[in-house]
Amino acid sequence: MIEHMRELVYPVGTLPDNTEGLVLLTVDDTIISLSRQRREGGRFTGGHLTVEPTLELAKGEKQWMGRTRFGDATYMMGIDAIRDIHEGEILGAVGVAFPYAPYERAIRLLLIAVGGVLAVTMLVVSVSYLAAGREITGRLQAIGQAMSRVRQGDRSARVAGGHRRDELEKLARHFNGLLDTIAQQDASQKVAQKTIADEASRRRALFEHERDGVVILNEDGSVFEANPSAARMLGYSTDELRGMHASAWDVKFSAAEIADNIRTTRNEGELLETVHRRKDGTTYAAEITTSKVRWGDRTFILTSQRDISERKAVEAELGRYRINLEQLVEQRTRELNDRTAQLDTIFALSPDGMVSFDRQGHVASVNQAFLHLTKLDSGKIQGLDEQAFEEVLRALCREPLSFSGFEGLRRGGGSGSEGPRPLLEMAGPGGRVLELRLKSSESAFVSQVLYIRDITHETEVDRMKSEFLTTAAHELRTPMASIYGFSELLLMRKFSDEKRQELLETIARQATRMSTIINELLDLARIEARQGQDFAMETVPLQDIVRLVADDYSPPTGRAQPVLSDCEVPVYVKADRGKLQQAILNVLSNAYKYSPDGGDVVIECQPQDDGRYVAITIRDQGMGMSQEQAQRVFERFYRADASGHIPGTGLGMSIVKEIIEIMGGKVSVNSEPAVGTAVTILLPVVAVAEA
Repeated sequence: MIEHMRELVYPVGTLPDNTEGLVLLTVDDTIISLSRQRREGGRFTGGHLTVEPTLELAKGEKQWMGRTRFGDATYMMGIDAIRDIHEGEILGAVGVAFPYAPYERAIRLLLIAVGGVLAVTMLVVSVSYLAAGREITGRLQAIGQAMSRVRQGDRSARVAGGHRRDELEKLARHFNGLLDTIAQQDASQKVAQKTIADEASRRRALFEHERDGVVILNEDGSVFEANPSAARMLGYSTDELRGMHASAWDVKFSAAEIADNIRTTRNEGELLETVHRRKDGTTYAAEITTSKVRWGDRTFILTSQRDISERKAVEAELGRYRINLEQLVEQRTRELNDRTAQLDTIFALSPDGMVSFDRQGHVASVNQAFLHLTKLDSGKIQGLDEQAFEEVLRALCREPLSFSGFEGLRRGGGSGSEGPRPLLEMAGPGGRVLELRLKSSESAFVSQVLYIRDITHETEVDRMKSEFLTTAAHELRTPMASIYGFSELLLMRKFSDEKRQELLETIARQATRMSTIINELLDLARIEARQGQDFAMETVPLQDIVRLVADDYSPPTGRAQPVLSDCEVPVYVKADRGKLQQAILNVLSNAYKYSPDGGDVVIECQPQDDGRYVAITIRDQGMGMSQEQAQRVFERFYRADASGHIPGTGLGMSIVKEIIEIMGGKVSVNSEPAVGTAVTILLPVVAVAEA
C-alpha cells in the first residue's frame, strides 16, 4: 500500500535528478512502514520521526509541513495525523517527502553562476565605465541583496526593476524570472503535498466510517488492517485484529480452506456466506465479499463483511410462514364461511329491518324484522326497483306525501349525515314510527342497504319529555308570577303594615313553593340519572324506620298523630335509610293533605307472599280519587285536587315510586271517592340471620 501511494504521489522521473520521494506510516513517532528506495535498496523502518513534526503532532496539530533531516539527507516533508475515530487520540501519522538537495544545488549553481557573471561584469564596468561605477555598483548590490534574502529562505525577494535596457537590467529580469519559477515550483509542491494529505485523510475516513466491516488480509490469511466496524462485529479492537489469522474467528472454514480460498480469489470478487465467532464466544451468520487487489508489489485480499443474522432470522420466519400458509388459508376460509353464516344469522335475527339492493338497484333481500315492522310479503317486494319500492313504502305512510323517497334519503340525513332524521309514520292502529337510513356500498354485489329502525318508543319518550318540560315550566311560572306581581305592587304602591305583611307572606309562600318544586325536580333527576348508585344500601329494621317517621311527623293543627298498626314484629329490609324515610314521609304527608276534614291516618305493616315481602300501607279517610285519577297519580306534576286549595308540587309520588323501585320494591294506590286512599309500599324482606 505504501509503495502504491509513493507511485501515485511521486511517479518515476517527476523529480529533479531522477530523485525519489518518500511515503511513510508511523505509530506514535516510530516509523513502521516506509517506501523502498530503488537506489539505496532498503527501508528505514523502525526509526523515528525528527523532532519538529513529532513536537507539532504532540501539541495536537493535525498536519505539519517543512524542511527536516531524514537519514543523511534533507527533505521537504508533509505529515497528516491519524486519530482514533471514537476517542480522538492520535494513533500515528502518514507522511510524504521529497529530497531538498536537487533544488539546493540548483540554487547554489545559479548563485555561483550569477556571482561569476557579476564579478566579470563589475571588473569590465569598473575599467570601461569608471564614471558609471556607482550606479552599476548599486544595481549589482540590489541583485546581491536579493540573492542573500533568497539564501536566507525569503522566496518572495526580487530585484527592483530599472529604466535602463542594458544587459544588467536583462540579467535582473532573468534572475527574477528564475526566482518566480522556483517559487511556482515550490507552491506546486506544497499544493501537491496538501492534495496528497487530503486524499489520504479522505480515504482513511471512508475506510474507518464504512458501515460494513472491512478486513484487509495478507496472502497468508493474517490481518493487515481492519476498520472499526469489523472490530465491533467481532468484539476485538483494531489492534487486536492486526496480525490475527482469519481462522481465529471463522467457524465454517479451517485455516487450510481459507488458504485455498485466498489462492482462488479472483480480482472481480466473490460472495460467500459463513459463520463468525466473536471474542466472547457468541456466533453470528456473516456474508463476505472477497476480491484480490495489488498495492505496489504486494497482493492483498480485500474482504467486506456484513452481519446477516437478522436476515437469516427473517428467512427462517418466512419459511415457517410458508409452511403454515396453506393451513392459515384453509383456516381463514373456514372462518369466512362461519362469518358469512353469522352475518346471515344476524341479518335474519336483527330487530331492525334491512333491505339490500343489487348493483342494478333492485331489491335483493329483506330480513324478517323488516317484514314484521311493515307487515309486507317478501314475495311482493323481491326484485322491485327503487321507484316501485318507494311506492310500496309510501302506501304504508299515514301521510304519503311526507315520504321523500330514496333521493330525499340521499340528500338528507338518511345517508348518515347530520340533520333531521327521515321518519316514516305508518298508518293503522298503533301508529308505529320508523327511522330510515340509506347506506351506499362499494361491494361488487350490493349497491346500497336500507336500514329501518322502530323508534316508536323513543318518539313517545320525546313526547312525554316535552310534556314534562311544558308542565314544569307552567308549575314554576305560577309561583313566579305571584312573586313578581306582589313585588311590583309593593314597589309601586304604599300599603298599610298589615296589608304589606300579608303580601310579603304570600311572596314567601310562593317562593317556598317554587324552591320545593325545584328541589323535588333535582331529587327526581338525581335519582333517575344515578339509578341508585349514591344510595347507601344496608339492612335496616323496618319497624324502627316507620316508628321514627310517625313520631317525628308534625301533623296539621288539630289533627292526631298517625296510628301504628301491626308494626311491632321485627322485619328487616335492604334499603337506604334516609331515602326510605323520605318515601314514607311523602306518602304520610299526602294522607294528611288529602283528608282536610279529619279522620285517622293509619300505618300498617303486614307480611306478604309467605313472609318474603312486607307491605307498608298508609291509609287515610279523605276525599279519595276516581280510578282514572289513581292511574295517573305517579305522573309528574299530576295533582288529584284541581281546585288548588291543597298545597303541593305533584312530584312527591313520582319520587316515592323511583326510590322504592330502586330498592327492589313496588308502590300501588287504592282509592275510592269520598272514602279515602290507601298507598301500599311493598319491599323484599331480608332474613333476620343476615341482619
